[in-house]
Order: sequence, then structure tokens, then C-alpha cells
Amino acid sequence: MRFADPWWLVLLPVVVLVVLRRRRRKATVLHSSTAALRALPKTFAQRIRKVLPALEILGLAALVLALARPQAGRADSVVSSYGVAIELVIDKSQSMVETDLDPDRFDRLDETRLDVVKKVVADFVDPDGDMPGRPDDLLGLISFAGYVDAHCPLTLDHQALLQLLGSVVVPRVNPRDPSARDELMTAIGDALVTAIDRLSDAPAESRVVVLLSDGESNIGEASPRAAAEAAKSAGIKVYTIGVGTPGRGLDEATLREVAEITGGAYFNARDAASLARVYAEIDALERSEIQSIQFTRWRELYLPFVLAGIGLLLVHRLLADTRFRGLP
Repeated sequence: MRFADPWWLVLLPVVVLVVLRRRRRKATVLHSSTAALRALPKTFAQRIRKVLPALEILGLAALVLALARPQAGRADSVVSSYGVAIELVIDKSQSMVETDLDPDRFDRLDETRLDVVKKVVADFVDPDGDMPGRPDDLLGLISFAGYVDAHCPLTLDHQALLQLLGSVVVPRVNPRDPSARDELMTAIGDALVTAIDRLSDAPAESRVVVLLSDGESNIGEASPRAAAEAAKSAGIKVYTIGVGTPGRGLDEATLREVAEITGGAYFNARDAASLARVYAEIDALERSEIQSIQFTRWRELYLPFVLAGIGLLLVHRLLADTRFRGLP
């Protein structure tokens, strides 16, 4: 609580002195002797009369406090900039149905690569997971196989993102169907271009892509190198994660090149535990201070003092001019 115009408070002692000084100027009546009057017992009204100066002082003091504008405040803050904007880009090509990642961490024997990746990503996002979470950062979600799917725009609603993460699945296609050939391939370059486009106007100090793949780029309009150069020009870092064993379908050289061009880093994860460590390391690397504006919202409280002051003075005036009226 505070007073917006505290200089009015200097009137408080003045009010007390003026009222008391005026009360000392008593009216007199000529009388032969007051001894008989002193012997009379004091009535209830006479005792109450002594309260009248207090009513007047309190009433005037309440009005002085109202002039000083008492206010009650509540501290608020507004985030002026987000720390990091991160696009999570996940490979969902046919090879992500393999079950070769260590399942012990999740106590299951039939976890696919994609299942394990989704659980680790959920830990990366959710503050209730094994990692600190990213509550103050903008996060988006993209998946890709032969085509790119943008599941969630950059958002602070991470629970919505986690729900959409559950919808990322490997496309069910017939390998013998010629029309489904593209879904059997991996468009790393196109996925990276989509992530860059979504990050371009993000209001963040740092903009990052975390791209995970277990294959090699073999389709798409943009090559991974060209996409990496575009990310570098836009000031976007790319962290790449290769899942599986290099040389067995995993193009580690391309993922490493993309990371190096953009100033990011490449990681290899061969099991669930190492994948979790990779995301934890990226989580530690991409932390920044959140800038915020703090302010106090003030609420005016002068009206109760005005009403109290006027009420006390009216009661005082009514009593002083009627039942307790003194001699002129």
C-alpha cells in the first residue's frame, strides 16, 4: 500500500491542533457561585460530549488521508521476449519402426525407434519429465518421411504440442504400390526448409532446429546442404541427431555437415539412454535468460476515506447542533 500524494499528510497534526485549540475557547456564564454545580453528578450525555472533538478530528483526518490518495498495489510482470524458439523435427520414415533401440528405459520389448524418440522428446518438452522442460520457450513440431507434416506451430502451449506429438506415426504404405514410393523415402532437406520458414519471424533471442533422422536424404526439392546454408543465413542453428549405426542406412556425414554449417552440433544415439543424454545436452546448450517487464498495478482506495470522513463530520455536526449544543 502507498500514498500517491503523501504531502497532504502534513495537514494531520494541523487538524489536531486547530480542533483542540478551538475547544479550549469555552463560553462563560456569570454566576454567583459554581460550587453547587460542581457537586452535581455528571450525566451520560456530559460524558459522551467529550467524544465530540474526537469525531471531528477523525472526520477531518479521514479527508486528509483521502487527499493523499491511498492505493493498494499488485505486482505483475510481462514477458518481453522469449528465450529460445525451437522446431522439433522428427523422422517418421519406414525404418523408424525398427525395435533396435534399448527398451529397458521404458520396460517394454516392442518399442519402435519412433516410440522411443517420442518419449524422449516428451521429456525434453514437459517440465514434469526427466529433464527441466522448456516452459518459457516457443516450441514447434514437424515430422517427415517422403513428405513433410507441420503438426504444431511455435507455441507456449506445450501440452497441446505433446498431444500432437502422440499423433506422429510412421505412414502405413504398401511397398509394392508405385504410388506409395515417395512415402518410403526421406526428405531431410524439405523438412529443414519448413522448420527454417517457421522460425524466420520467431520473437526469440535464439532460434534452433533439432532434427532427428535414422536414414539418408533421398527425395525432396531442397538438398540438406542448401537448406543448411539457408539456415545459416537466417541465423538459425541446427542440431542433428542420427539414430542407429553409421553406415547401416544412416547418412551420418550429411547430418554432421548440416550441423557444422549452421554452427550447431551432431550427435549419434544408438539406444534410448544415449538419445536421452543427447536431448539433455541440447537442453543445456540452448538456455537463455528471459527478459521481462515488472510493474505494479495500483488500485485507488480514497473513496472509503471520503465517505468515512464526511460521515463522521455529519454525525459530529448533528450532535453538536442538537443534543450537545453549547452556549453561544
